[in-house]
Amino acid sequence: MKKILFTLISIILFSNIYAKKPKLVIGIVVDQMRYDYIDRFWNDFGNNGFKKLVKEGAYFKNTHFSYAPTYTGPGHASIFTGTTPAHHGIIANNWYDKELKKSVYCAGNGDMHTVCNCEQNIVDISSEDGKMSPHHMITTTIGDEIQLFNPKSKVIGISLKDRGAILSAGHSADAAYWMNGNGDWITSSFYMDNLPDWLIQYQNQTPTSSFIESDWSFGDEFSHNLDSLINLKGYGIIKSTPYGNTILADLALEILENENLGRDHLTDLLTISFSSTDYIGHQYGPHSMEIFDTYQKLDQDIAKLLNYINNNIGKENTVIFLTADHGVSSEPSKLTQLNIPSGYFSSSQMIDNLTTHLRDYFNLPANDFLAKEFILNYSNNQLFLNHDFIKENLDAEKSKIISELCSKFLLKQKGVKNTFTAHQLHNYQYNHSTHSKIQQGFNHKRSGDVIVELEPGWISESWKDGGTTHGSSHSYDTHVPLVFWGAKVPRKNTTKLVNVKDIAPTISSILEISFPNGCTGNPLIDITK
Repeated sequence: MKKILFTLISIILFSNIYAKKPKLVIGIVVDQMRYDYIDRFWNDFGNNGFKKLVKEGAYFKNTHFSYAPTYTGPGHASIFTGTTPAHHGIIANNWYDKELKKSVYCAGNGDMHTVCNCEQNIVDISSEDGKMSPHHMITTTIGDEIQLFNPKSKVIGISLKDRGAILSAGHSADAAYWMNGNGDWITSSFYMDNLPDWLIQYQNQTPTSSFIESDWSFGDEFSHNLDSLINLKGYGIIKSTPYGNTILADLALEILENENLGRDHLTDLLTISFSSTDYIGHQYGPHSMEIFDTYQKLDQDIAKLLNYINNNIGKENTVIFLTADHGVSSEPSKLTQLNIPSGYFSSSQMIDNLTTHLRDYFNLPANDFLAKEFILNYSNNQLFLNHDFIKENLDAEKSKIISELCSKFLLKQKGVKNTFTAHQLHNYQYNHSTHSKIQQGFNHKRSGDVIVELEPGWISESWKDGGTTHGSSHSYDTHVPLVFWGAKVPRKNTTKLVNVKDIAPTISSILEISFPNGCTGNPLIDITK
């Protein structure tokens, strides 16, 4: 009798412990979503998507990234690790590796191979699309800490982009799925040997072609013939249409159903990164009707997801957060029409000017050959110097000053707002202003010798023929939406300043698990109290 009573008490206590916690956490990242989009498109949204999240949840209207560069890889890593590139190591989408002397990709891993529903074989060892893993990310994510707390919990990440799925889910995820160039869902051997049967069956029954219409149009505003693009580039072009987000949302529903997420006492995590917004934003810009139509359709996709949660898992058992990995700049051509300072920046011209300056300063031969040997790489607004060459060709005193010499010269270039040396960022602590943002994006082992910050409204001249980009420390790139919705989340609308790196410790506090091991953010007490 005592044994039975003890067992019943243990079951009750065990149930009470887990009853406090949500059964499902969904982290939604909208790639390249500026904060102002919610307000700009509000009147055209339905009542069950973005509006439902904002009206029923906690809406933080003044949320910022605390670092630059604001790119997709660093953004996803920062959201789910609760820290910045200075700590998690994802300093860009691609960066120059100072040891390997070549560019590396944030999610690339040549030791892996593609796992897909390919031909007669599940594993396609020749494809590059699946040679991926999170091994460049040197800290844990929310998902890693969930599985450390209870390995039977499920953690799955999905995105049209590999980095969006991989860096969100983390190192110990059960799965991460993304779309290859042919429009098929794939993964990496890092996660599994074979795609699950349900996913193969789903792809066979619901191919990408079934999601694409022959034209993407919006009244008299625009019309894009997709059939011709498919013939030219294949079904992977769905990524650059609003239908890319729709196919991703439907995959999320299939995963929730087939993986039974949120159906027991353990907490599962699903990360969803909507990427079509980024492809379209780059091509057409934030003021285009294409962006307007894309967010109207995304609103419907989110409504479909929320409806499934309400009907099958329950709002009371779920916590959802929605944010973005970065914003985007208005096109300089658009700003110029309104007399707003802006411009297109030529990094190649800047480097040519710098090599001429170094040649003259060190009295090198007039052919510039030796001067160019000083510079190994310039990418992501970072200058990498050839320290071996400098050591061999300059005396010790001159070697010490070359970074500072480059920094001072680059500061004089049109379109440059500020420059920072690696020595400066490594040896001094900045707590406010742009200096702090640049420092939090600087990783001493991976970043360059001189960091260049452009003036507001300035972007690379590679976008001069159309489109725009992101990556700066300016508010249009750092200011993003943040909404929490679900179990015990209070209704709240606030303009107090919060940080993207605060999301991970907030979710960890709700789940009563450890913060990610590199976390530098703080829990939002508005949510956790």
